[in-house]
Parts: sequence; structure tokens; C-alpha cells
Amino acid sequence: MMPAVNSDTEETRYGAFLDARLMARFFGYAKPHRRWLAFAMILPPIGALSQLAQPLVIQMAVDRHLVTGQLDGFFGLLAALAGLGVVQFVTGYLQSTVNAMLGQRVISDLRQELFAHLLTLDAAFYARNPSGALTNRVANDAEAISQMVSAGLINLVGDVLLLISVAVGMALLSPRLSLAVLILMPAVIFVAFRVTQRMRVIQRHGTLLQARMTARLTEETEGRDVVRLFHQQQNAMVQFGRLNRAHRENADKSNFLEAFQFSFVEAASTMVVAAIFWYGGLLMAEQTLTIGVLTAFIDAVRRLFFPIRDLAGKFTTMQSAMSALERVFTLLDTPPAIADPTPAQAILPPPHPKGEIHFQGVTFGYGQETVLSGIELHIAPGERIAVVGPTGAGKSTLIKLLNRTCEPQQGSVRIDGIPVNRIPLAPLRRMAGVARQETFLFSGTIAENIGLFDPAISLERIEQAAEETGAMGFIRALPAGLQTRLTERGNNLSAGQRQLLGMTRIFAHNPPILVLDEATSSVDAVSERLIQTALERLMRGRTALIIAHRLSTIRHADRIVVLSHGRIVESGTHQQLLEQQGLFATLHALQFREEPEAVT
Repeated sequence: MMPAVNSDTEETRYGAFLDARLMARFFGYAKPHRRWLAFAMILPPIGALSQLAQPLVIQMAVDRHLVTGQLDGFFGLLAALAGLGVVQFVTGYLQSTVNAMLGQRVISDLRQELFAHLLTLDAAFYARNPSGALTNRVANDAEAISQMVSAGLINLVGDVLLLISVAVGMALLSPRLSLAVLILMPAVIFVAFRVTQRMRVIQRHGTLLQARMTARLTEETEGRDVVRLFHQQQNAMVQFGRLNRAHRENADKSNFLEAFQFSFVEAASTMVVAAIFWYGGLLMAEQTLTIGVLTAFIDAVRRLFFPIRDLAGKFTTMQSAMSALERVFTLLDTPPAIADPTPAQAILPPPHPKGEIHFQGVTFGYGQETVLSGIELHIAPGERIAVVGPTGAGKSTLIKLLNRTCEPQQGSVRIDGIPVNRIPLAPLRRMAGVARQETFLFSGTIAENIGLFDPAISLERIEQAAEETGAMGFIRALPAGLQTRLTERGNNLSAGQRQLLGMTRIFAHNPPILVLDEATSSVDAVSERLIQTALERLMRGRTALIIAHRLSTIRHADRIVVLSHGRIVESGTHQQLLEQQGLFATLHALQFREEPEAVT
């Protein structure tokens, strides 16, 4: 069971330095790269042994040759010392390179799985979780985990081995000096790790502030038109400035502690060396210590402080990675609300679906609120059905039930007699092309936005679809035609052009069912005529479910269904419903009274 996450703060209730469950799960991502992992694990012991040998070589060179003046073999020891330095350099270089590569490979696999999982989650999940926070998971949390591999975990093993090897070397050189260091070191280690614990709290708060700042930036960018229309740029700057200032102040605290920790360890190493010089001088006066041993011991003490300083930094890196792992795995463990049927239950639709739709006793609600109740609606292949009703009547919910964005609590939805929950999601959603009020376009070329990178849709098919909808008229006028690159959300096109591309996209994918959710409501009159012409071509030979708010657009529907409070209250042709003098006639009269130009 994963630790709980506080959704308000995005903080985890994680406290241990290393969590065995998280690490065991994470190492599953390292299995495909186990050869590189094994190579990376071989390097730290080699580096540690090379550093263990260097003080011992220095001691022999001083005592046997420099003190006595006997140079026979001295240059051999110098060559050995140089060789050990080369070994240290090569192992250090390889360790850094392999660790960085391994970290990027492992995190690339994890990031890919995380992105793929996000694509399976339902609309309700995205309503609960800000897009900026999710972006933070894929980008910043993944990078924190990568740092654990490239600069933390394996190097942590190397630092521990180096600490042990240097300690062993010191004990071999002089047990009495080693005992003195053992007495002095606990105070240094205590201060270093106390500072690290404080840094952990500050850095975790910094991660939270960064996530909030990213979420705020995403919201302000996506809502830029609202900010400008209401002239709220100054207030937006103030709100973002507060988060930015808090993040900066938090970073200043972290940088101060990091600088203090580094400087403290450096100063402490100098003071320990001074103490060793003093105590070593006393031992030399007693003739129980040689100058070679003292020189080598000082070198070993210097080496001892490197892993101590690094271990404190690794502690912070590992803590950040543990928190990031917990958040990432919690997200990965979020089950999709809508899942594919099991292989035993799955039924593939026929190669050429007819497009028959049947809502049978469908009831659906959000929480305690019932949106649809006992819906019975049969749509024959090729029939055009319009669904109208007051706001909140449940019109758009029918679309969500048809393509399984939502699941009914009671009843079933069938396409060509097959329950939609028995059809795998990929073929199910290819069966219904949805045109909404706003067509979402991605950054990329016009051709890529029409084909959506589907290899089955050729450029010729894209061109044919654009000709069918009339979009080719404005596409030819663009500098690069179909290869013209669109800016974010297609903002270098007009609303009408974006809607025409949406129609073209549906044409290119050729679904048997067409769902229109007031596809012309956000465009001008000229664009609306072009889009209506494209829609007429789209609806030929297809079953059409038209969600309508503007009643003037559904005069020629085969049948109009009127929803009210989640129930079907009227059904018939446009003329029949007007003659019944019911809810449709009332809505019609109110709308045309408010929009007299529609009568014309």
C-alpha cells in the first residue's frame, strides 16, 4: 500500500531515508539495464581501493626514501602513486558517465510509462488535478529520481566504501591517531547531518512551491484572453509574484544551508588536521610515530572528509528522490475509471459498422446528483437525431456515455447491438467522430493535426478530406499548405478555420457515427455557412447525434429528442414538436424572441 498523499499541499507523509518498498519497485525499472548497473557497481570498489592504497604508498615513500635519503625504489613508488591517480581518474570518470547514462535510461522508461498512464485516466481525474501539478510529476519529479541514480544511489555506495577503506587505511597507519579522529568526528558528522535534515524540509517545501508556481503559470497562460479582456494583468502579476518570491526566499534558505554545510566541513577538516598535527607531534617526540606515517595520515584525513561531505549531500538527494518516487508511484497506482474489457469479455465491432445506437434504460449521475434517468433512445443507422433541452438537462452526458468517457449506473448503451463496455476502447472511440464548439489543435503541421500521427491515414487521404470539407480553400493560401506549422492551440488560425480542420479530421478518420456538440456556435456567419456545408457532407451515410443549443440549426433533423431534468419528455420532427405546444415550442419561442435575426 502506497503512503497517503495530501492533495492540498502535494506533500507526502514519508519520513524514512530509504523505503525498501519504493526502492524494490524502482529497481524493477533498472532490470532492462542490469548490465550497465552491474558495471556501475564494479567501479566504486576499484576507486575505493585506489584511494586506500595512496596514503600507504606515501608513507613508504617518505619513511623509506625521503627520510633516509635512499632513492632506490623511490621512483617506482612515485610511478605507483601516479598509476593509482590514473586509476582514480578513470574510475571516477567512468562512474560519473555510466551513472548519468543509467539514470537517463531508467527515468526515460519511467517517464514514458507515466505519460502513457496519464493518457488512460478519465476526465474526472483531470478535473481534480491541476495540469501544472501533473506536468511537475512528469518533469521535475522524474528529474529528481534521475538524480538519485546519476548522483545519489551508486555514488552513495561509493562514498560508503571510500569511507570504510580510508578508515581501514588510517587504522593500519596509526591506531592511536585513528582513535583521536574517532573522538573528533561525531561532532562534525552531527552538525553536517543536522543541517541536511533542515535542508530536506526546505527543499521539499521548495518542490511544493515550484508545483504551485507551474500550475499558476499554466492557468495564466491558458486563460490569457480572460486576463486581458478584464484587464487583470497587474493582479495576475501580483499573484504569480507572491509564489515566485516565496520560491526565491525558500531557495535562498536552501543555498545558505548548503553553503554553510560545505564551508563547515571544509573548516572542520582543517581543524581536525591541525589537531592531528599537534597530537602527531607529541607521538613523534615519543618516537612512536614516523614522519611518513603522519604525512600519510594527514592525506587520509583529507580523503575521509570527502565522503562525509558528499554523504550529507546524498542524504538530501535521496530524500528528494524518495518523495518524488512516492508521488510518481501514487499517480501510477491511480486506476483508470474506464478500462478495456478483459479478453474474454471483449467483442470487436464488425469491419464496416452500421452505426445503430441504442440507449436502454440508462441512468447516470455524479455523486448524489442524477443527470439522466431511465433513458430509452434508439437511433437507426444513418438517422439524424437532434437532442435539445435546457442547460443541465443531460445532453452532453449522452456523448460521454456513448464513447465511454463515463459509465452508466444502470442500463446499457449499445452500438450495432454490442454493449459499448464490451468493445475495446480504441475501436470504440474510432467509431464516433466528435465535433465540439472548440476544436483543439496541437503544435505541429496542419497535416499532423488532421491525421493525428495515425500511420494509416496517408497524405492523399488528408488532402481528399480537406477538399471534401472545403478547408483546402484556406489551406492553399497558407505559406506551406498542409505543412504549415500551427502555434499552440492553432492560434494563428481563425475560429472558423479551426472548426473546418476539426471537420476535416473527422472526415479523414471516417467514423460511422458523427456526434455534433453545437459545432458552429463559436464562429461568424460566413464561417458557419462553410461549416454547415462541411457538416452536410460529413453526415451523408452516417448516423448523426446532434447536441443543439441553437434550435435554428436542427430544422432538418430526422427526429428531435427533448430532454428535461434527465428524462426524455418529447420526441418528433421539428414541425410535430412545434404543433404539440410543449417544452420544445416554449424553448423555440423564447430563443427566437431573443434572436429575431434567426427568423430571417
